[in-house]
Amino acid sequence: MKTFFMVLSLLTLAALARAQDLSKSQTGEDNPVAVADDAKWLQNRIGLYGSFFSGYGLSYQRQLKNGVSLRTQFFGYGNSDDEDYGSDEIRLAYGADVQYNLQRSRKTRLYVLAGSFYDYYEWENNYPATPSGKKDYDIERYINVGVGLGIELIAWQHVSFSIEGGYYGRFGNNNVTAYRIVNGQEIRSREKQTPKSFGFGVGGGIFYAF
Repeated sequence: MKTFFMVLSLLTLAALARAQDLSKSQTGEDNPVAVADDAKWLQNRIGLYGSFFSGYGLSYQRQLKNGVSLRTQFFGYGNSDDEDYGSDEIRLAYGADVQYNLQRSRKTRLYVLAGSFYDYYEWENNYPATPSGKKDYDIERYINVGVGLGIELIAWQHVSFSIEGGYYGRFGNNNVTAYRIVNGQEIRSREKQTPKSFGFGVGGGIFYAF
C-alpha cells in the first residue's frame, strides 16, 4: 500500500510540473473561452483507487450538478486451496464517498470528501487431522469512516490522478482463533475482538474519464 501511494505521488508531481508549463492561453488566464471549459469536465470516471476513507479497488465516479460527485469502489478476492495444510480465504471491500468541489479549473480540482467502507476478511485452515468442528478460522469485519481534502489533476486528455489526506476511524467486530499454552499444552479458543483506531490517513487513485 505504501509503495502504491509513493508511486502515485511521484506521477502526480510529474504531471503537476507538466501542467505548470502550459501557456496562459492554455490555462485560460487570457482566454475567456478556456475559462468556460471549467464546466466541461467529463462526468464519468473509472479507475483504481484506495484510501483509509472509502475503500479500495475498482472505482467508478459520477460528477453531479452543483460541484457534487459520488464515488464507489469495490474489491473482491477469494482463494480455495485443496492441498493438505492449505487454507481458504475471502476478502471483500465496498465503499463510497461524496465529494464537493471547493475550486476547479481546466486542469485541477480541489475538493472535500466524506466516506465510509466495509472491509471483510475470512480465513479457514485445511488441516486434514483437524476435526471439522474445530478448524481454525478468523473472521474480521471492519467499518471505516473518514473525512478529508483532495486534489485531482488532469495529466493527459482523459487521464487524471488524485491524492487525498484526512482523518478516519476504524471499528472492528472480529471472531478469531486464539492460542494459549496451559501446563505445556496448546489451548485453542474462540475470541470476539472489537478493535478501534483513529488517525491520519491518505488516499489516491488513477482514473479514465469519459
